[in-house]
Parts: sequence; structure tokens; C-alpha cells
Amino acid sequence: MRPSRLLVSALLAVLVAPGVSAAAPSRRPRVDPEAMREAIDAGSTDEGRYASSASYTNYLQSRLKHHAGDHRGAVDALRLALATDDGNPLLLTRLGEEYARLGDLTRAERELRRAVLRAPAYYPAHVLLGRVLTESKRFARARLHLRRAVTLKPREPEAYLVLTQLHLEMGAPDEAVKVVDALALALPGEASGYQRLGLALAERGDTARAERLLVEAAARAPGDVEVLTALAQLYEDTGRPVQAEESLARALERDPDSREVLLGAGRAALKAGSAVRARAYFDRLLSLSSEPEMPVRVAFSYLAAREPRAAAEVLEAARRGDHADPRLAYYAGLVHERMRRFADAAEAFAGVPAEADVYADARLRRARCLSLLGEHSRALTLFRAAMQESPADVEVRMQFARALERGGTPNRAELLLREGLSAGPSAALYDALAATLHRQGRGREALTLLREAVARFPRDEDLLYVLGAAHERQGDVTGALARMRAVLAVSPDHAAALNFLGYLLAQAGQNLDEAERRVRRALELRPDTGAYLDSLGWVYFRRGDYARAVDALERASMLAPDEPVILEHLGDAYQRVARTDDAAAVWRRALEVLTLDPESAEPPGQRAALERKLNALPTRAPDR
Repeated sequence: MRPSRLLVSALLAVLVAPGVSAAAPSRRPRVDPEAMREAIDAGSTDEGRYASSASYTNYLQSRLKHHAGDHRGAVDALRLALATDDGNPLLLTRLGEEYARLGDLTRAERELRRAVLRAPAYYPAHVLLGRVLTESKRFARARLHLRRAVTLKPREPEAYLVLTQLHLEMGAPDEAVKVVDALALALPGEASGYQRLGLALAERGDTARAERLLVEAAARAPGDVEVLTALAQLYEDTGRPVQAEESLARALERDPDSREVLLGAGRAALKAGSAVRARAYFDRLLSLSSEPEMPVRVAFSYLAAREPRAAAEVLEAARRGDHADPRLAYYAGLVHERMRRFADAAEAFAGVPAEADVYADARLRRARCLSLLGEHSRALTLFRAAMQESPADVEVRMQFARALERGGTPNRAELLLREGLSAGPSAALYDALAATLHRQGRGREALTLLREAVARFPRDEDLLYVLGAAHERQGDVTGALARMRAVLAVSPDHAAALNFLGYLLAQAGQNLDEAERRVRRALELRPDTGAYLDSLGWVYFRRGDYARAVDALERASMLAPDEPVILEHLGDAYQRVARTDDAAAVWRRALEVLTLDPESAEPPGQRAALERKLNALPTRAPDR
């Protein structure tokens, strides 16, 4: 029995539904030759033919279970269907698919091979078998079946796309490009091959190939938002914000209310130097969204572009809204804190209600801001409340101790940290105690404390790292280098130790090739880390490659806009490439940050060093 009668009956039931006349005259639809050809091709295989109504019923049951995510149940239903319809290529292919979804590639391959033996011209079985063999890393056999599928249906994209993925898995991107070019010849209006391969290559960092393919995809599908946004990201990653904004503007023509595209366009406009266009994108975005996180994302976009006033305006406007979410006070506090506006941050954090899920963190941050402002009594009251509620919280204990030290009671700070260590070893607490002792002029005592801890826990990579940092604080570069190498002996991919080692080598002017190798590995482990890019820039600087130093340090400054050490290094690099005005600007910005937050100085005498550099700059003669 063929199911076509069932389908015709179902269609008639729809056509004669209430309010619709089955005999009503209708305009004959335009004939679609391609659709007719595909129907004829399908009819030439066993797809759609069933040996019995029971087989068809069980097949339908399998599809229901498939769509419900019950792939084991789908397997059982397909087994029942095959009991009365053995060798049906459609059923075998579906069974192979269900096994593949269950992760059983061996059974999936077995059923798909039965399907292609039963019906050698059955396109879906060849494609799925190609997928399964690719997943099993059996590339040669997979390629055979996928090429067979392309031969069977040269105008069907799926086999081309799987074959493209196969070549990527094999590490042969040029062959993958040839496949999508072949798809483009077979289907002149098809963009999916260029789109998918372009996106995959962009993710792999192959920007040159990715750009060509995505440009071609955008030409074939001018309104495809995904392609245009991917192309914009590629332009942004390669330092072309103007092209990035243009691509996103084209995406907005198709989808003017896309929040992510509006946010990206605003960021690109800022990088391109147009605050006016950026504000237009951001205003549109904020008018569409009532989510409290959105003003924060806009604010941090402004901060990354060094527009702190605009960032503050966005958050304050959101807080004044009719339905302001209490979390906005928390986010506003974060932005003010990052700007080192500690009074504004403390006021914002105070607006977070006790029932909010971020209240504990807001209170802790408020206490720190008050401590930095010198309002010790208010700060310590908040810290005591936090300690009472979370006595085992290491971060609370460390910040409370630092506040006690700022307030003039370092002995109480030391006692608080030692009490925490008596409850259980913690590398973070050891680091805090060692730093406290160092600030009190007791650096040797700090080193003894840490050596004893490492003797008890010789393979604790974090303790080894803390000991290395303590050696560096004491000016013992040789000891610091040795300890960082000890960290890497225990944990070769300890990103912070790799970076620290590379930076110390660069600072000492030693082994710059090793320094670069170490820092680059740290960046592989934690990409887009401002401190690590700063280290890389400093390696270039010490090597005398000032142009590359500027590039790396500018990227570091974009990721961490107000870090004094990065700003100082960037100014040093600008000076070496004769960009004196730029050097003076970033050095002054570093001094502004140090005025707001003296504790961020690195080393402690950084402020005086910056002032000497500025004073040493040649003064310009006034314009006549």
C-alpha cells in the first residue's frame, strides 16, 4: 500500500474545511520545472514507498519521537517498520540518523551501508554516510560517498557543504574553497557555501580566505544579516572599523531592530572616531530594550572608547527611568568604580536593595570604595557585616584586612589574615598577608612565611606563583624567575606564570625570544587579556621593534583603558616612534588615574617617574 492515498485524503479534508468550497474555481499556479524534476528524481528511488500500512505507521511514530528528542524510541519504531519492510532505504537512512544522534557511529554506519547497497542512487544515504565517516575521521571513504552524492544531485547544496567540512577537518582549506566554488557554478544564486565556509574560516583565524568568501556571500545574498555581521567582525578584528560599520549598516537595512547589530554598529562607529553616529545607534538600541543589562553594555562600550562621561550619562539616564531596575544601581556602581570615581560608585552601590541577588557584592564594593576615599569608619562597619554573614569568604576577609591597613591598624589586618589561614590554607590569603608584611617593611618575613608554606605544599602551583611575586616585590628578579619556572614545571599551561616569566625576562632585557614565546603562549590560553598584550608590547619595545610595540600596547590599552602601567608603556613606545603629543597624552592620563587611585601605581614610585618623563619632553614654540 502506498501512502499517497492517505496524503490525498488529508489534503481534501483541508480543502473542504468549513468556509472553503472544494469546487471553488482557482487560478492555476505557475509550473515550477525544478520542483517537478525533484519530484521525478524522488520517485525514481524507493523513498516514499512502504510495503505495508504498519510500516508507514511505525515510520510516522519514529518521526514523532525524533522531534520529541526520544532517539532511542525512534530506533525502536524504525525497527518495527523494517520488520515488515526490510531493505527500505528511507527507513535504513533514518535508522542510521537516529544511531548517529545517539552517538553510536558504528551502528549508524552499518545501517547506512545497507541503505546504499539496497539503493545505490539514494542521495540522502550517501550524504549521511559521508557525515558519519567524517565524524569517525575516515576521510577517504567519506569523500567517496559525498562525491557520489554530488554526482547524483549536482544542484543540491547539502553534499557540497558536508564535503567542505570534510576538507576543513583534513586541514585542506584550499580544497574546501574549490568545493564551494563548484557549488556556486552548479547553483549561480546559491550563497550558503561561501557563507558557511567563510564563517568557519573566520572562527579559525584564516582572515584572508574568510574575507574573500564572505564578500562573495554578501554579494550573492545582499541582505543576509549573519554574513554581514560576520564580515563586520572580521573587519573589526583586522583594524578596519569604517568597513565594519558599513557592513553593519547594511545589515540594519534588512533588520533595523537587531539589538546585537545596533550595539556592534555603535562600537564600530566609536572606533571609527564618530561619537555622533555611535550615539544614534545606541539611542535606537536603548529605545528598543528595557533590559537593565543593555545600558551597561552601551556604557562599557563608551568606556572602551575612552568616553567615560557618555558612559555615566547612559547609566544615570537609565536609573532615572520610570521602571528602573534596582540592578542598574549596581551596574552604575561598576562603571563608576572602573572610572575610579569612588564617591559616585559608593553612592550607586548604596542604591542596591538588600533583597537583590547582587546585594552582597554591591555592599563589598561599596565598602572598598569608602575605604579608598578615607571614610574608614563607614567602610569597616560594612566589612564587619559582610564578615559576619560570610566568615569563610576569602575575598571578604582580604578586602577587610586591606581596609584595616588603610585605616591605620595593620596589626589587626595581619591578625585577620592569619586567622583565615589557621582555618585552612589559601594561596590568596598567603599572598594578601605577604603583601601586607611587605608594605610594613617586613619583606624578608613575608618570604620566610611563603617558603614555609611552599615546603608544606611543594606542588601547589598558586603558592609557588605567590612566592615568585613576593621575590619580585623584594627586587629579587633572579629568585622570581626561578619560582615562575617552578610553577611551569608543575603546571606548564599556567597562563599567569607564563606571562610573568615573559615580562620579567623582557624587563631584564634577557632571552627576549623566550620571553616572546612565553607571553604568546599565555595569550593563546587567555586571548584578549590586556596585561598579557602589555607584556608582548614590552618584549617588542625591549627588542627595539617600536612599531610593533605600539600596535600591541594600543590593543592592550583598548582592553584595559585605564591601567597606569599599560598607559606608561604605551607612552614610552609613542615617544620612540616620534609621536610626542600622543606620548604626553597617555602619560597625563596615567597620572590622572593615579591621582584618583594611588594604589594602582606599579611600581610604587610610578607617579614620580611619569612626571619626570613629561618634564623631559621638549616644549613647543608658540604659533606665530
